[in-house]
Amino acid sequence: MSALIEHDFSSRISYELKRAERYRIFLSLLIFNLGPVVDRGGSAGVAEDGTREKFLSDIRTFLSSTIREIDAVSNSNGIKVGLLLPETSRQGAEATAQRLGREINGFCKEYFPETSEPFIPVEISSYPDAAGARSIQDYIEEFGSDN
Repeated sequence: MSALIEHDFSSRISYELKRAERYRIFLSLLIFNLGPVVDRGGSAGVAEDGTREKFLSDIRTFLSSTIREIDAVSNSNGIKVGLLLPETSRQGAEATAQRLGREINGFCKEYFPETSEPFIPVEISSYPDAAGARSIQDYIEEFGSDN
């Protein structure tokens, strides 16, 4: 099931990228690496008894509730969470990344109160802006083969 959902996410990225190219509109993709949270939470039991999967599922649900209806959240069991932001410039994506970073930290503090606040790395890729280290096309392939 997870592979099908991720295939849907990579298909959605591909669709939105083609749409952005055709209509010359912005498209941004945020990738939050939750590895530091999972690693720090390990002492609190993240790696045990399905807590890791529950945490990742809960944070994706949380993120889904904090974004616009047209945005999309990836749904793999991996530690990287992708957020597709159609019609969002790089500057808008950077502002969204800052806001969501604060909200994710707050969510993690509530989820794991005994751990310190983790640093959550975020990668940003935008079209047509090429300032990111990787193109959106690279992420299509990553999310398509994540499972």
